[in-house]
Amino acid sequence: MNPTTVSLGSRQVGDGAPCFVLAEVASAHGGSSETALRMLEAAFKMGADGIKFQLFRSEQLVVRRHPGRKDFDEIELGVKEWRKLLRAARASGLALLVEAFDHDSLELAAEEGADAFKVHSTDMENPELIRQVAETGKPVLFATGGVPDDAVRQALDLVGSAPVILLHGFQTFPTPVEEIRFRELAAWKERYRLPVGFLDHTDGGSGFALVAPALAVAWGANLVEKHFTLDRSKKGYDYQSSLNPEDFYRMVELLRQAERAAGDSPASESEGARRYHRTMARSIVAGTLIKRGDVLTREMLAYKRTDARFDPGFPPRQADRVIGRRATRPIQADETIREDMLE
Repeated sequence: MNPTTVSLGSRQVGDGAPCFVLAEVASAHGGSSETALRMLEAAFKMGADGIKFQLFRSEQLVVRRHPGRKDFDEIELGVKEWRKLLRAARASGLALLVEAFDHDSLELAAEEGADAFKVHSTDMENPELIRQVAETGKPVLFATGGVPDDAVRQALDLVGSAPVILLHGFQTFPTPVEEIRFRELAAWKERYRLPVGFLDHTDGGSGFALVAPALAVAWGANLVEKHFTLDRSKKGYDYQSSLNPEDFYRMVELLRQAERAAGDSPASESEGARRYHRTMARSIVAGTLIKRGDVLTREMLAYKRTDARFDPGFPPRQADRVIGRRATRPIQADETIREDMLE
């Protein structure tokens, strides 16, 4: 059984503990490790409890034809840069959380002592990555925005008794207020008896962005993740949902006031969340040229985002429906594998 209180660094996350505030860097560093280091320094001053980085290799995340491939290539940091940055984070006193999108990135973060790992909502149907995260022995944060309930349950089964935090929220650059659905926080907590968190992607330029985390705490959130940037006016990556450092600090103040004011003492996803998941989730594609008549093996496959809004193919969790079947025609590398291509 998963514990109802989870340790992130030196902090406890769960009912009875103060809300854990997680400063999300995501892509706001713009591919500059120096900017990322400056953001780390800012996160400490802003009053965050932890900082989270996204580690990926673009060639393993998206297909070459993906409209966002150029951007991913631009913001990808190298191994040496990540080692320096992760070590600085470990020395900062903040809890270090990593959202790794591939096995190599996961291994790197584990080697550098990440305190916990987050599984992105679009990887919640990627059992291989989930198993690899569980094998680190660290706490796991599952982002559930738009994810089918059976996939959430399967992910929980895959990690066994590992400490888990379930996260509600998704990114639509930014998320409209009516899509936030605070009530789902209480529903997830009641259903799974686990700590829950709020992924706040409200408009960073709105006044509501300062109070949304406090409202989430009132609805039962044990953790709040919020994007930040050093300067919103530059309109860099992820700026839409990001706060400037001074606003982030004010947001934390309001959240803590809400906690003090509180005293001691069946969820359904929106269509917008489901649409986001369908658009961004990985599909099974050919990892190499597959000839007509070839019997498909795991080594022939890759799991990548395809931007296939209307033809997503098979999710990674349905690999058993693909492996062992024969190709009825040639399938090019990076081509989405569909039912009509297989015997």
